[in-house]
Amino acid sequence: MTRTIEVPIPDELLKLVDEKARTKGLKREDFIRAVLSREVKGAPSPSEILTPFREQVEASGLTDEDLARLFSAAREESFRERSH
Repeated sequence: MTRTIEVPIPDELLKLVDEKARTKGLKREDFIRAVLSREVKGAPSPSEILTPFREQVEASGLTDEDLARLFSAAREESFRERSH
């Protein structure tokens, strides 16, 4: 179950929140949820960490095969760089 709460936040703090969220590629509510979760529960779960990535992949229209090719190419490039 998900609940919605209202919390008064000063404009200056909200600007900082929005800047941080933007630099992390998150929506405001996702950033606030992650910060709150980290503060209350500790480190975010892998699922929470991957949510923005999943949303970006979905929005990009990449298929699972496209993504697999990208990861394979990145893995091969990383291996070549470490081999030299």
